[in-house]
Order: sequence, then C-alpha cells, then structure tokens
Amino acid sequence: MLNGSNARMYKLTFADQRRFHVTANDAGLLGASVEVEQFSLTPGERAEIIVAFAPGEQVVLRSVDNGVDIGEGDFDLLKFIAAKDLKPAPNVPARLASPPPITAPAGARVRRFRLSEHDAINGKEMDMAPIDEVVPAGAVEIWEIENNVYSRTSHIHEVAFQVLETDGSPPPAYATGYKDTVYVPATSLVRLAVQFGDFTDPASPYMYHCHILRHEDSGMMGQFVIVKPGTEAQVNLSSPAHTGH
Repeated sequence: MLNGSNARMYKLTFADQRRFHVTANDAGLLGASVEVEQFSLTPGERAEIIVAFAPGEQVVLRSVDNGVDIGEGDFDLLKFIAAKDLKPAPNVPARLASPPPITAPAGARVRRFRLSEHDAINGKEMDMAPIDEVVPAGAVEIWEIENNVYSRTSHIHEVAFQVLETDGSPPPAYATGYKDTVYVPATSLVRLAVQFGDFTDPASPYMYHCHILRHEDSGMMGQFVIVKPGTEAQVNLSSPAHTGH
C-alpha cells in the first residue's frame, strides 16, 4: 500500500472491523508482524498488510476521521470481493526479518529542523544552489524535526531511519521498522535515528522535504551531501550543486 495523495492522511480500517497484519513499512519487513484493526498512512508512506478473506465474501476498506487536520472525513476506498474458491494460506510467521536497530553512538551529531508556517525549514525556503547539510559517509545521526504549525509528513532521500519518539512517546508498533518518511503532527517534535550510506559525492546532493505536495512545491525542502569522513570542512556550501531534482 502506498499513500500517493498530495496531502491526505488515511486511517485505514475494514468496514467490519476485522483485524489484519502489518508486515512491512517504507524500507522493508518488520521484525514481526503487527496485528491491528486500523493504522495510518501519511503522504509518501508505504506498508504491506496480510488480510484473511472467506470464500465469496465482500468487505470494504475505509478511511475514518481521526481528528487530524489532514485526516478529516469518513469515506470508502476499495471493495474486496473474494473468489468463491480460495486455497488455505499458511499462518503469518512469528518472525519476518532481523533488521538491527539503528543506534546512534554516544556523542552522535544532532541536527534540528524547524518547519514553519511559511513553508520553510530553519527559516529558509528551498534554494538549489547552496548545500544545507554535510554528512560523513556511514554516519548515524539524530535528526529532530520540530513542527510549529499544522500536520506535516517528512521524507529524507537515500537514508533509512527509525522513529525514536514523537513528543516523548514511542511510535506505534507498525511504524517501528526502517523508514524514510515520517508523520510529524501539528506542534510536535519528532526524533529520528538516521543511518546514512557509504557512497560519497560532495557535488551531488540528496533532498529532505515535507511530503505534502503544496508545501514542498512552495519551498519546504533542503539538501545535503555525503562526503568522505574528515572532509566535511572542504565542501563549498555556496557553490551550485549538480542535481537532477
């Protein structure tokens, strides 16, 4: 499942309140499946689910109002019509994968990004020329996303991260795997443990941005480069970047 909407959060549930399993999110399998009756996807987030159907039955997948500004309203999304003849399926495995936790070392770099009402990050709208952040290859950092206004959803290119907390609370179990997109509620602080890759290029940046289309289009974006450790100070932050975005 992919939320490809430009600004809509979906709180997904079946009309008969049947329970189902979330087995993966943005960057792959969870360590174990999570049984739920409903779960949320914000723009850019992905998930895989397993649902049991009886032969010939019909059931509607719905989105229900969750009281959030980008998730208002109840409406039907999709009707499933099961075939008259179905083969039994195996049970969902107790374990799905063994992804090691993304753990920032003692003294890890902490970067804070403030999302403002005027579609800017840290007071700046997107500029294709300067480099905003320089990261050493292979680093694990803490990124803090501070949202001062309405709901956002933030995406970081190239990386995998795990959500540590939102306003001091851990993420729901179905959102504990490797991710690259995260829901940032209104007036909240989200903390991430971010794992960067090993490919280096001081001239070709990656992006980080709000995943609500009108926000990113109007400037809520920044860019970073990954460089060989120890060469961070050599990057010319003001030189035009070579980017395909």
